[in-house]
Amino acid sequence: MSRFGPTVPYDATAVRDTWATLPPYVQERIITELGGEPAEIRMAGGGFSGGFAARVRADSGAELFVKATGSDKPFALNAYRQEARVNPALPQGVPAPRLEFAADFEDWIVLGFEAVEGRAPTLPMSAHDLDLMLDAWAAAAAALTPAPQQLLDLGVSAVPIDENLRLFARVAAGEADPFPVPPAFKDRIDELAEIESRIDEAMTADAVMHFDLRPDNMIVSADRAWICDWNWVQVHAPWFDTACFLVAAHGDGHDADALFWRHSTAEGVSPEDLDTGLAAIVGYYLSRSVEPPIPDVSPHLRAHQRWSGLAAADWLARRRGWT
Repeated sequence: MSRFGPTVPYDATAVRDTWATLPPYVQERIITELGGEPAEIRMAGGGFSGGFAARVRADSGAELFVKATGSDKPFALNAYRQEARVNPALPQGVPAPRLEFAADFEDWIVLGFEAVEGRAPTLPMSAHDLDLMLDAWAAAAAALTPAPQQLLDLGVSAVPIDENLRLFARVAAGEADPFPVPPAFKDRIDELAEIESRIDEAMTADAVMHFDLRPDNMIVSADRAWICDWNWVQVHAPWFDTACFLVAAHGDGHDADALFWRHSTAEGVSPEDLDTGLAAIVGYYLSRSVEPPIPDVSPHLRAHQRWSGLAAADWLARRRGWT
């Protein structure tokens, strides 16, 4: 139990399709790519989408990490299709498992990645694991700055910042329903809206960001980490991903502020920028956490959003002297 309630078991959040539920033509494509029938299937315990995700090994020793989903899960289907486009265009300096094959059957998509040796991070995170993941992100951010031409050619761009990162402004303007916030925030909605209002300026940069950087989107081994799930990349400031990632570190009891300012992506970032990003993160997580559960998505999703929102709020409140 943390200060923000029970922690989410990030290595055991998934409720997934199984091998037996995959259409025969999807199974056949995986078997073809492996060069034989699966001898071992190790399902991925982490993740919030309901798609199939597993380490699949043939008798020959050939192994792939396979993700597959169908049209009954449109969110995951769109995400996997985007990942199939983005992953091959990532620069070599990005520590990400590489896509070995992709097959799109219109109603299903299946992706096969190199099967790296590692594990899903769990809470509480060790300082060693944190350092490995932050180092991996530093390497990725360096390779993605300036924005690589091969990603720009795919249409990756600086799209307008999503309205879900402007929730306090929308609540203050009467455009969105209020949502529960910690006591230190209750009389500060207008102030939070003002802090949040700098989000466009704060996130402007000639770089590609992951836009979904969290410990559960990483794989950790004894001496390195890999970053997965490159579905939502955009041309914006990578430091925002660093802050998103460190929300879990703060909730876990680590000094997120010190870790942020030591990270290479923090160069040129102002304290006001960080506060702006944290306000946007708080509004996103806490507003989403009270929405109804999503069919075919992990039942842990709303708890993850609530815990993360409270952790981000506590980090921001400490920075602003509101505690």
